[in-house]
Amino acid sequence: MYTTQIKVGRWLSLLGYFSLMAGLYSWHLLINDTEKHLISIILIFQIGPLLFPLRGLLNGKLYTHAWSMYMAIYYFIVGVWYGAGADSLLFGIYVVSTSLLFFAGTALFTRYSGKAMNQNAHGRE
Repeated sequence: MYTTQIKVGRWLSLLGYFSLMAGLYSWHLLINDTEKHLISIILIFQIGPLLFPLRGLLNGKLYTHAWSMYMAIYYFIVGVWYGAGADSLLFGIYVVSTSLLFFAGTALFTRYSGKAMNQNAHGRE
């Protein structure tokens, strides 16, 4: 019954997730003139946490999508932090928007997957 909402939520979460990962990677390694001794530390703390839910998100795991919402909030804060700087305002807006997309997708997927599982457990169609 909720298959459309589940699919939309999954694709939104994957789109937000991979856009966030690609944006952070390209900003620090290609676009911004990040100091060489800081690149590894920045990548560990900003891209490293994104690697933890990768397998579960690709496999459509409900539990992974549920706790990934908290991760999206972390990246929202990172985006606000970048947006406070005049030279990185556009990048901050990009990070905020992709983290909100990631959050909305995981919330939608979690909500409707849980409802579908509850209906299937109670024998309703």
